[in-house]
Amino acid sequence: MIAAILGLFAADHFLATRIGISSVIVLLGLLGWCELAIMSGITSRKRGGGPPLFLVGVLSTGYFLCLGWWDGATKSAEPWHLSAGLAVLLFLAFLCVVFRADFESGLKPLLVTILGALLFGFLFSYLLRIYHHKEGALLAVVFFFGAKGNDIIAYFFGRLLGRTRFLKVSPKKTLEGCMAAVVFSILWFVAAGLVWPETFFRWPLGIPLGIILSISTQVGDLSESLLKRCYQVKDSSSLLPEFGGVLDLIDSVLFSGYIFWFWILVTDPG
Repeated sequence: MIAAILGLFAADHFLATRIGISSVIVLLGLLGWCELAIMSGITSRKRGGGPPLFLVGVLSTGYFLCLGWWDGATKSAEPWHLSAGLAVLLFLAFLCVVFRADFESGLKPLLVTILGALLFGFLFSYLLRIYHHKEGALLAVVFFFGAKGNDIIAYFFGRLLGRTRFLKVSPKKTLEGCMAAVVFSILWFVAAGLVWPETFFRWPLGIPLGIILSISTQVGDLSESLLKRCYQVKDSSSLLPEFGGVLDLIDSVLFSGYIFWFWILVTDPG
């Protein structure tokens, strides 16, 4: 995975375009939505869902992702583009249910449709905004390896030193692993501030950023665990069996992506 991602970064840089990584982000967002739809039963009329809700979710997720790509690449998107997308999502989702005879069974899939479009369309689109920043390639690489490094450190330190299990939603998570991830995140972003101060920020700001991003990364991971526990599945799909599905691959960047984009926006030295 790391080799493939670095290869796409290199190809984008060589071709002076950012279409490769951007296309992968859009694809992962859409696949994340589809995994949630299948897992939750949005695709099944018997479980309260059906093709109309599925189509609304796919189109809304795609819209938010493409809006993020366009906004990041051109900086020409207006606030109403986002608000219109949110309004249409809500309107169409309710429209799919209110005229049904079994409207009561359709409420839960309706809410999950909206949640999925917000998670994998709206929030995930901020990765595209990061990547299309003037220093987007560097920002994206540092952010991605910072976020996935949190996962790796939490996992290995949890297995080696973890003793305190404190979360019912993810029984294997340990306090020691979570704290090790926070320390890693602080060191990672402090190092980024030291090496690239003109691109990022003065290094002391890496301390609060590392803490905030580590917490948001772990909340993203726990949120995906919550969804799987609620629907009683071990893996979200078999698309990426090594990770347990696409959701396991992208969960850590759902919230942290927006936070990192906002942080860069308000601390941009330029």
